[in-house]
Amino acid sequence: MNNNQFGKKLKELRKAKGLTQETLAEKADIDEKHLSRIENGKYFPTYLTLTRLLKALDTSIEETGLELEKVNYNKSLTYLKAVQILNSTSNENELICYLEALKVVQKALKINKECF
Repeated sequence: MNNNQFGKKLKELRKAKGLTQETLAEKADIDEKHLSRIENGKYFPTYLTLTRLLKALDTSIEETGLELEKVNYNKSLTYLKAVQILNSTSNENELICYLEALKVVQKALKINKECF
């Protein structure tokens, strides 16, 4: 599934729930322009944005047609492990904590790569 297919499905789900972009963006606590770009296939949502959208739509990831195990991760074991960690969270606070930790690790990896 590419960004455009995901965006179309997200738009379909939003409309089926009778929501405007403005209303969904507000419920998901994201910028309306960002939601528009996701629906138009210009962007793919981050894990946090995706979970907020799913919660706001009261739907599951399966209903979007998105299969996380088929997302291209360029055979990076680090990326795959990060997705597994994020998928294991039990609440939004834990998710935010892990996301912040992953940002620190990502920055460290970038610095390390530049130094060696």
